[in-house]
Amino acid sequence: MTRYLCNCFVFVRRRVFLISWISLVLYIFYDTFNYYYKDRRFYHLRSILGSGLCISRGTANVLNLCCALVLLPLCKKLNQLLYRLLSKLWPGLFFFWLERAKSFHMTVAITLLIFAVIHSLSHFVNLWNFSRNYDGRRPDINMARYKNENPLHLLMSTTGVTGVMLLTISISMGLTSLRVVRRRIYNAFWYTHQLYLPFMVFLMIHPLSGVLKEEVLDEPNTSLFPSQIKSWTNSSTPYTPKFVAIKSKTWLWMALPLSCFLVDLLWRIFSRNRAGVQLLNVTHMPGRTLSVTVSCPHEWFNCRKGQYILLQCLDVSLLEWHPFTVVKLPTPNYRQFDVWIRVKGDWTEAFERLILERGAINVRVLIDGPFSSPMEGVSRSDIALCVAAGVGITPFVTILYDMLINPRGFLPRRVHLLWIVRQEQEITWLAELTNKVLSELRYANRPDRLHIEFYVTATNNNKTNTPIDKDKNDLAHVIVINEKGVISHVLNENDRTLDDEKATLLTPIKKVNDYVEVKRDLDNKGYDIAKEYPLLGCRVRRGRPHWDRVFGYWVHLYPEQNLSLYCCGPKKLVKLLRDRCKSVSNDTKTKFTFIHEAFS
Repeated sequence: MTRYLCNCFVFVRRRVFLISWISLVLYIFYDTFNYYYKDRRFYHLRSILGSGLCISRGTANVLNLCCALVLLPLCKKLNQLLYRLLSKLWPGLFFFWLERAKSFHMTVAITLLIFAVIHSLSHFVNLWNFSRNYDGRRPDINMARYKNENPLHLLMSTTGVTGVMLLTISISMGLTSLRVVRRRIYNAFWYTHQLYLPFMVFLMIHPLSGVLKEEVLDEPNTSLFPSQIKSWTNSSTPYTPKFVAIKSKTWLWMALPLSCFLVDLLWRIFSRNRAGVQLLNVTHMPGRTLSVTVSCPHEWFNCRKGQYILLQCLDVSLLEWHPFTVVKLPTPNYRQFDVWIRVKGDWTEAFERLILERGAINVRVLIDGPFSSPMEGVSRSDIALCVAAGVGITPFVTILYDMLINPRGFLPRRVHLLWIVRQEQEITWLAELTNKVLSELRYANRPDRLHIEFYVTATNNNKTNTPIDKDKNDLAHVIVINEKGVISHVLNENDRTLDDEKATLLTPIKKVNDYVEVKRDLDNKGYDIAKEYPLLGCRVRRGRPHWDRVFGYWVHLYPEQNLSLYCCGPKKLVKLLRDRCKSVSNDTKTKFTFIHEAFS
């Protein structure tokens, strides 16, 4: 019995947010349903619509709440401002909000979609009841003009059309947000989510037509029903109820969140650099990853460790903004920053092709940000446990640069960094930087400040990058990389350049099948990083980490302490480490707080 209660307590504690949200939603629905079910002013309307009135109004209030809250995680600038203010007063609270912002947005969106369907079905039933239960004695309260009017005619009203548009947009956003759809056709996901502006417009118009009406009662008569009214009213003066449209409260729900969202949107639009950003240098790293150096737009562009920016290439798409973590921060003497871009997907392939054809300096880009991220907590942690996979190492690169500049820095006092890569050549992204950091820490008598391990998962390390396009005749162009890693290109004579094309709203479909073959002047066969960087050779492991040993080592090293584990990588790794943190925290006295990077 005690074990059962403990398991229940752990289950509730893990899902306290979800349970609280479901409880709030059900309470709002029940309270509104009960209000419209018992209130005297809706007696005549209930006699026509039945319980459909109560369900539609209850779901309407839930939808108002969801539409108000779904915008909050999208207010990036305001979230960043709040983070800077609250991180000093109560860092844990807003830190939790940043880490949970994406899941919060998804939870509210799923609730919105479910109640939007229920709300629409209840109104379809209401249209049928308006036609079937037409009240000839009180024509003001009827939506139908006569008994048994076709419900489709009622649907053609302003309320009906806007309601159908709202439902269509909600379902479109929900379907394209599925992981399967989002991964395969990301453009559809992005395009449907740009419909949030017409969605908000339809949301404000939808309840203004006044289809649903309430009875106007004098103050002393608000609790009396018709049978009670007839007992004291003069029989010679028949009772004739008056009706007015139910006042819309949507604007009350949406006023503050929508104002915050619009202020945030205008702030971002006016703060975006429109002229001064240039691509200064582009180098190609192993694993088909681009290292892009961008000029710093303004003197007030201050970026912190772990923050990210949104990048837009006008020649590829006029709508798409893609997030990338800043791996090298601008300084007063270094007015530029670096980002790493893994070439995977239609947008990144089109961006890479454009750089090759025009040259980096001739590609037009805009940046938005920087924006706060949960990874900022690494620089303020006493002990930081960091796990990254592939290009997920980017949030932790700035920590290495900081250690190189300030090897005797106070925070973070100790960093445990595990980096999982597929090929050993990918370690060269950080090999030179890591080698310098380890040397500087030794000279500063702080060798224990950084504990770094590399895990190479590929069993055969002799494979080089090969074309995914099997048709060699369709090869568009070839990248050539010299010994310094700088990319150059050889274009096919029959290749059509992008100079003759106009910018599109989304990534051109024809570029999805374009493939860039990567050739290297260096021979990668039999590559051994230990020969070039001896300090890193002993830190390279083969295969994936044995997480029981890793966590056991941390528990043994830091008994009875509260540790933060920062993770940036694929979803499977995130889920694995999140579950492992929970189980180890329950079984030992060392408590782990799991924090992962998820762009919102």
